[in-house]
Amino acid sequence: MIEGSDFLALKTFILVAEKLNFRAVAAMLGISASAVSQQINGLEGRLGQRLFNRTTRSVGLTEDGKSLYLQTAPLLENLAGALAQARARSHIIRGNIRIHAFRSAAMMFLDHKVPGFLSSFPDVHIDITINDSPTDLIAGGYDLSLRLGEVLDPGLIAVPVGGRLHQIVVAAPSYLETHEDIKHPEDVRQHNCIGWRWPGTVTPEPWQFFYDGQIKNIPVTGNLVVDDRERQYQAAIAGIGIAQVTAERVSAHLLSGALHPILNEWDVEFAGYHLCWTAGKSMSPAMRAFIDWLRQD
Repeated sequence: MIEGSDFLALKTFILVAEKLNFRAVAAMLGISASAVSQQINGLEGRLGQRLFNRTTRSVGLTEDGKSLYLQTAPLLENLAGALAQARARSHIIRGNIRIHAFRSAAMMFLDHKVPGFLSSFPDVHIDITINDSPTDLIAGGYDLSLRLGEVLDPGLIAVPVGGRLHQIVVAAPSYLETHEDIKHPEDVRQHNCIGWRWPGTVTPEPWQFFYDGQIKNIPVTGNLVVDDRERQYQAAIAGIGIAQVTAERVSAHLLSGALHPILNEWDVEFAGYHLCWTAGKSMSPAMRAFIDWLRQD
């Protein structure tokens, strides 16, 4: 193996052979001209050859110097190229990302974002768990979680994905044709409300409305309760009852007329989806790339 002192001396020798100027090489290396001269003298001593003809006015290669330059310059150039390629490979984005996501978040973001990301970063492996429970990232071994802003734990760092969301009440035309008008939030108590509960819980969440200057919770009742938001609005489309859902999730059904919004005057706006990770967690290049990708419009 080449010794460190010889490698440094060869590097200096090649630069002097190309520049034929000790002071110029010294400036390039950030050392003194005398240090450059010492490197060359030391190499000549170890090789037992004179490499340069030096006068106060000029520097020139000897025949031995020319021979050494022709043999070593390509080798060091190839070595520099190999090191540059190694550094470039170290910046290739690769690795595993384990993601926890709410069902609604997966439908709104992951389903159409992940394919493009994996095409652009084929060395990244993504493992996705779909679960509406606000899972503990450390206990679950997750790198990232895509969840609603209302269930962010204090120990999480979170960045918003998409804008704020709007909670609305909807019903199918078939339901509205056969039931009394709903003119005020309190009227929902008299209707068959399709309830939604957090997974792992028993009691349906109350519905929220904004009136009298504040958000008010109204407990609702009905003959169907689900823990899946999609099941909830699909039941509403089927005419089973009315449902309080996220407007952004059912926009296509609102445009098609499958669902009609009601009680718009009292809609509630709330924090949207966030991509989050545990505070203090080391951010891998793959995680950073995925976060940037997901936040693109």
